[in-house]
Amino acid sequence: MENGLKLDTFQIEQEITINAPRGQVYKALTEEIDQWWAYRLSGTAKSTLTLEPKVGGRFLETWHNDEGALWGSVMYVKAPEEIRLNGLLGMRGAVNSAYSFLLEDKGDETILKVSHHASGLLDPQWKEMHDSGWKELIGKFLKEYVESGKKPDLS
Repeated sequence: MENGLKLDTFQIEQEITINAPRGQVYKALTEEIDQWWAYRLSGTAKSTLTLEPKVGGRFLETWHNDEGALWGSVMYVKAPEEIRLNGLLGMRGAVNSAYSFLLEDKGDETILKVSHHASGLLDPQWKEMHDSGWKELIGKFLKEYVESGKKPDLS
């Protein structure tokens, strides 16, 4: 065990229902991610998040000059049904992390399924932190943004 990290894995599966058509949810998830994704690695609200919804695209946070962080790389896209990424999502060290968003029509609503798998040198708290983080990001911030236009306070 080095720096509190130990060889481990975790898997998170979550599902939420958003009262909006799938295309609108997909657009918010990709093109409008800076509007509702409240977590920032920069430690400042003055950063910008972009997600390029194409194979090889980047999920990127940029701030002052050329500084920034690559949250993930897009591995698979089938708009507006699914997008899969690989990336650290704020974790550090020797970690393999894959996460995906699957969008399904349910009448006038969209069921969004989030899947996140990580393995490598993990902090024992990361699973719980990411589990609650996804619940807040997707179940609160994205849902509220899509359904009512409400943006989280980034200050």
